[in-house]
Amino acid sequence: MAEQIQTRASGVSLNEQARQEHQLGVGISQSSTSATANTTAGSKTSNPKPRSIVWDHFTKLSLEQTKGEEKAKCHHCKSEFLCNSSSHGTNGMLKHLKRRHKWIFVEKNQSLIGVTEGEEGPGGRKTTVSISYNTEEIRKMLAIFVIEDEMPFSVVEGRGFCQFVNRLEPRFTVPSRRTITRDCYQLFLDEKCKLKEFLKKSCVRACLTTDCWTSIQNISYMCLTTHFIDENWRLQKRILNFSQIDNHKGETIGKEIDRCLREWGIENVFTITVDNASSNDVAISYLRRKLKNWNGLVCEGDYMHMRCAAHILNLIVNDGLKDLNPSIVSIRNAIRYVRSSPQRLQKFKQAAHAEKISSGASLCFDVPTRWNSTYTMLEHAIPFQKAFERLEDEDEGYVTWFKDDRQPSSLDWDNARAFVQFLKLFYEVTLALSGSLHVTANCAFDEIQTINELLVKWSENEVDCVLGTMACNMRNKFDKYWGKIENINPLIYIGIVLDPRYKLEYVNFICDANYEIGTATLLKKKIANTLWQLYNFYIQESHEVSQTSDDSASHEESVITKEGLADMGWLEISNAYATLLKFIAGRKAV
Repeated sequence: MAEQIQTRASGVSLNEQARQEHQLGVGISQSSTSATANTTAGSKTSNPKPRSIVWDHFTKLSLEQTKGEEKAKCHHCKSEFLCNSSSHGTNGMLKHLKRRHKWIFVEKNQSLIGVTEGEEGPGGRKTTVSISYNTEEIRKMLAIFVIEDEMPFSVVEGRGFCQFVNRLEPRFTVPSRRTITRDCYQLFLDEKCKLKEFLKKSCVRACLTTDCWTSIQNISYMCLTTHFIDENWRLQKRILNFSQIDNHKGETIGKEIDRCLREWGIENVFTITVDNASSNDVAISYLRRKLKNWNGLVCEGDYMHMRCAAHILNLIVNDGLKDLNPSIVSIRNAIRYVRSSPQRLQKFKQAAHAEKISSGASLCFDVPTRWNSTYTMLEHAIPFQKAFERLEDEDEGYVTWFKDDRQPSSLDWDNARAFVQFLKLFYEVTLALSGSLHVTANCAFDEIQTINELLVKWSENEVDCVLGTMACNMRNKFDKYWGKIENINPLIYIGIVLDPRYKLEYVNFICDANYEIGTATLLKKKIANTLWQLYNFYIQESHEVSQTSDDSASHEESVITKEGLADMGWLEISNAYATLLKFIAGRKAV
């Protein structure tokens, strides 16, 4: 060749080298004699080296492996190409790299176009972004993958996973399980610092929710969650703590919550929602004393203790299930038989097909601690009653299964059907009150009153004794927690008062309709006093904040009166609801 090209010179990028080869029209084929680099007179000739960049990504195979043909194998996809220097050269291999492995010719800092998921997650809004190769960023995303998908740390050492990553991005070296463990922990520390800054900036006052339970290993755990409104008036939810505790005593729970609040720098607490365990009363008293020293309570903590409405519903329904428990146990045992082996499940499907049952629901088990799962189990099982009865006639193993227990009878199925019909409303109310990503304070009062009306109606039912007995048991439990107005946190009423659709007049109307005159009067007075007290507290707090800029402001001028709230429209109901209430009142009068 007339001119020698030194393609391995330092500082020349892969793209530049390919461009030079194309511009100069130089064939990349190898000659049998390699070029030599003459440095000084008398210097020795260097060993022959392939000149093309393809040899950074291909390896020549021995003639024994290729049966006498000159071939090279790609490092990335294991494809083989002929590479005879006189007849084939390296053009085919170079085209392969450009077509199948474009990343080779991408500059180190060059960006690619990628698509990322929005905050809504998969299925949400997607955006197109510019992405450049960054090893640290990829390791961070790998740690996020392990955390969000709850994968074991050893997943990064799996052969299939490593092959997938190598095919996706050959430049990235998959870290070991120890490295990814450190990355996950460092990500936790980084996110914790970010959350602290976010809470300091956006969390003016927090509402806490906590619960304790014991695992099957007899280890006690506690979880603490906070809800708050940020500066953009958006509801935020964050899990602050998930830790092991020594026991479920009230003082232990209170100290752990106190430690967690100090760790996160949270001083202003509005409410703490807990279940009805007596130990939580001790924990709330402990925290009230501590938070008073921080000046972080609203109205001296009078409304801090919020009992979990969903937990109370669970207690109410479980009391109603006592008399129906034998029927539920028999149906649960029948479901357990069907799901105990694939062969039995297949026989059950054949029985359902023979009975022409077209229900798309599948049989499921319930969780003893959650009544709504029992409701779901029975709701799915009821359409298959005839299939279970066919198994009783055709499957000897089904009959043997109930050697020590009784099979579900027609009475059991009737009880289950009545149970599902009656508790459908409770199931829907539980779902409504269990929402964590939307505000539920303004719907609790309505849901409680709806349940009260239903229990009163069904407890007076003399036609269906099963439903009547169940409703009476549930009403007794309802009265224990929600029957006496002194047992209800007034904030449940304030939530609906502040709802612009209802306001105070609507709440007063409901009180008159559902309580005796004396009780209704006391309740309305309690709600009004709570409203005045809360408003005056926030007025005073606002006055103290602004006092540095305006020392002449007078607290007496800021104290709200009943007439002041009326001027703001808090006592008046919207026209649409006023018309509806007048219509209802007219019908009641008739």
